[in-house]
Amino acid sequence: MKPTLSLPVIMRRLIMVLPALFSCLFCYGQAELRPDFEKAVKLLREENFREAEGAFSDVLGKATADKLKKHCFIYRAFCYNGLGEYKKAVSDLDRAIALDASDLASYIDRGKSKAYADDLEGAQKDFQYVLTKDSTEKQGQAALFYLARICGQQQQFVQAVRYYDRCLSLDANDAEPYFNRGASKNMLMDLAGEIKDYDAAIRLNPDYKEAYANRGVAKINLLTGKGNLKPTKKQTKEACEDLRKAKQLGDNAVDDMLFLYCDKE
Repeated sequence: MKPTLSLPVIMRRLIMVLPALFSCLFCYGQAELRPDFEKAVKLLREENFREAEGAFSDVLGKATADKLKKHCFIYRAFCYNGLGEYKKAVSDLDRAIALDASDLASYIDRGKSKAYADDLEGAQKDFQYVLTKDSTEKQGQAALFYLARICGQQQQFVQAVRYYDRCLSLDANDAEPYFNRGASKNMLMDLAGEIKDYDAAIRLNPDYKEAYANRGVAKINLLTGKGNLKPTKKQTKEACEDLRKAKQLGDNAVDDMLFLYCDKE
């Protein structure tokens, strides 16, 4: 299961900034727009993207404060991402960056939108720019993560592993980079390394069904790759435990592997 750049959980950044945002965004005037802005944010959090886009556009039509306009552009870009209108999202993030070029998170957001629009070169430039400003903190970690995912899409698996290595050196407590690095190692036929990464992903997220599935398949491939084309039930015991756990957690993609290696007498 090769990782892809799918639509993000766009609410993550939004939810993180909201507690402080409302207390400071209207400190310097235009308090009359706060109810309209909060309504737009509520629509976005509910993933009512079209109505949220219209609501943020209404606020932008009245806003004069740069900080308010910047956040409206960012959140309207999230709406466009949710609607699949990625070029519009990029345009709004261009405008947010023009208002505040020091906010590295906006470059991360723009890089992701460019990637969704299949502008991988443009996305890489944004993520690489972030690394010139932050190579050790949160935004630098995000840049490394997305650069690794793009390398995976481009089948540059050696470079993907290197980026994941750097990402995990900054934060070893996130299951997803381990899982994705394991998938890249699979493409490099490093089955033992792949299994270790799935071990780490499962340790951090015991309900990670894809990690159980991939680990089970990797364990069987480790057996069959050595010429053991019909491993015994004893030999596949651990692999089958992983596959059954994945199935239990809702991964039906393992059915064929279960039938071939686990359910036959």
